[in-house]
Amino acid sequence: MKAFNPNTHRGLLFLVFALILQAPAFSQTCPATGLTTLGTYPNTYYPPTQASAPSGSSSITLGRVGYGTHSIVAGDVLLIMQMQGAAFDTANSSSYGDGTGTGHGYLNDANLLAGNFEYIVANSNVPTTGGTLTLTYPLKNSYKNQAFSSTGSTGQYTYQVIYVPMYYDLQLAANLTVPTWNGSTGGVMVLVATDYLNFNWFGINGSGSGFRGGATRQLSGGSGDNPTDYVTTSTINNNAGKGEGIAGTPRFINFAGSLGDYGSTNEGYPNGAEGRGAPGTGGGGGTDYDPSQNDQNSGGGGGSNVGAGGGGGNSWSSNQPVGGIGGAAFAQVSPSRLIMGGGGGGGTSNNGTGGSSGIFSSGVAGGGIVIIYAGSIQGNGSETINVSGQTGYSNVQNDGSGGGGAGGSVLIYTYSASPGLAGLTVTANGGTGGSNTGSGAKHGPGGGGGGGAIYSNLAIGTTSATGGSSGTTYSGSTYGATSGSAGVVNQNVSVSQRPGFPAGCAVLPVNFISFGAQPVNGDVALNWVVESQTATGYVVERSVDGNSFEAIGTLPVHDGNNPTNNYTYNDNNASSPTGTLYYRIREEDATGQKFYSTIATVTMSTAAAAAGVYPNPATGSFTLTFTSSAAGAVTLRLFDLGGRLMLTQPFQASTGENAVTVNGLGTLPDGVYILQWFDGLKPWTSKVMIRH
Repeated sequence: MKAFNPNTHRGLLFLVFALILQAPAFSQTCPATGLTTLGTYPNTYYPPTQASAPSGSSSITLGRVGYGTHSIVAGDVLLIMQMQGAAFDTANSSSYGDGTGTGHGYLNDANLLAGNFEYIVANSNVPTTGGTLTLTYPLKNSYKNQAFSSTGSTGQYTYQVIYVPMYYDLQLAANLTVPTWNGSTGGVMVLVATDYLNFNWFGINGSGSGFRGGATRQLSGGSGDNPTDYVTTSTINNNAGKGEGIAGTPRFINFAGSLGDYGSTNEGYPNGAEGRGAPGTGGGGGTDYDPSQNDQNSGGGGGSNVGAGGGGGNSWSSNQPVGGIGGAAFAQVSPSRLIMGGGGGGGTSNNGTGGSSGIFSSGVAGGGIVIIYAGSIQGNGSETINVSGQTGYSNVQNDGSGGGGAGGSVLIYTYSASPGLAGLTVTANGGTGGSNTGSGAKHGPGGGGGGGAIYSNLAIGTTSATGGSSGTTYSGSTYGATSGSAGVVNQNVSVSQRPGFPAGCAVLPVNFISFGAQPVNGDVALNWVVESQTATGYVVERSVDGNSFEAIGTLPVHDGNNPTNNYTYNDNNASSPTGTLYYRIREEDATGQKFYSTIATVTMSTAAAAAGVYPNPATGSFTLTFTSSAAGAVTLRLFDLGGRLMLTQPFQASTGENAVTVNGLGTLPDGVYILQWFDGLKPWTSKVMIRH
């Protein structure tokens, strides 16, 4: 046994993000136009050191990163996700689990937090060694971090905070692997590309990155247990370990083919971490029908997600149905509530066949979570996302076998039904249960893992979330083991069904109220409005490719403590080999920090899509002027900073210059609002201040 360390179409998605506004990211600028290649996971994973973060909290204390190297910077988009958190009936009877006589499951009560997640925006810097993270806006959900206690009634609760980088165009340069869940961080990958994500012949693998399998040890038997127990402690030398899942982490886990031990003071599950009862989504471990000898070798139950895990096979010569029970279906799953696949439970072992003192009779890991937001998805028709559960071991002989891991979860939201999406294959299947040869006699095979969850707003080429088959034993018999149940595939997810994404790419950063650029007689006129300025100066930057910018001019700040300040700059050297110019404003403050506006694009060969709002601040109405690249219906939407839609106004735009007056502001409270519209080519946003 080795010691185990537990701490070891294009551009249109801008509008989609805006419509699902959750919280403005005032210093989170849109990613610069351009292509980023990615050869490994891009996220950084922070465990909390704060026990609880209730709804309404505006700060979280974080520990040292588990994976990744990115130090959080104010304005970063982050994902906070509750990984584990569920209570269950701990009785040593068929009431184990959900209390209804099934022997598996969890209680659907106020203690059930697992799967909740939301996007947040950092309002402070946090190094990779950890520290206090303050939030731009308070939490919507409640989160809890609590270690297992031998006197408690639940397993451990865990949540993590994940850094989510923002890309414009993103192309994979290698197959990406979701970092393996280690008990506190990992198991999740989030990719965001506001324009397109190109798989480029590569894929994403999250198979086995989820909750881990319960470990089996080669044991010779012990006294004090019954042959039909649902729960026993790991200190008695019989039975096999329960799998890991939303309800906790057992003392002994299968850590990628090695025995992981959290220590004798950390049993992991109340009343014990061994036996056939299945806590939450973890598969039950086999109960040996001869506890004094531990030689009856029943199989382990499969882990679960949306689909329930299958049951482990019967005991050897006694042929009794005491195999591990499969994990229970997670009924609360939705696009806004995702979990990793549960780990399978172990089968009992007295002979230690397969090698390593019984470890290959263990259950195996479930699949991880992959979340993708992209304007469109490109590829070559052969790319895959795989979050299936692992398949159980098949090198066992006359011992019980472990349960398969459950499929994980995938959420894909994209605006364009592109060929790349049609050619994508997404699998969240349950893993096949472990098999054994039986050495001439039947021994309990493992149950199959339950199917996972696949959610998308548009059709994906090929999807599968089937339950895993049970394993087999001598003569190909399943010997009482059963397959996992199917998961869910929903390819019609609406915006409102999933957590809102912070509008970091739809809201002007820092204190910019508006920024626009417009060609005038061969020059480009720039105008921006700021509020409550703390800047020492403004630098005008220009680019011909939207990626590399150069400074072309500076302006000092206006004197006085004005509520709003208007600035103009005329670029009289506006030329570009492509006919397109990109502008942004860099604001510098007294501390040396630099903040950027959004990027304004000007096409010199035709009218630019520039915009203006006046008066700003407004009282009862304001007028929006903009240039549309095409005639058509335009819907103006006004959001408050909490993401609530306050006003809509349709408008029939014509090609070229347009002006529309927006009325009905009299009943709105004073404050800053976000105006959004789409000109037929790309989305636009502007801040509007209302002051009565």
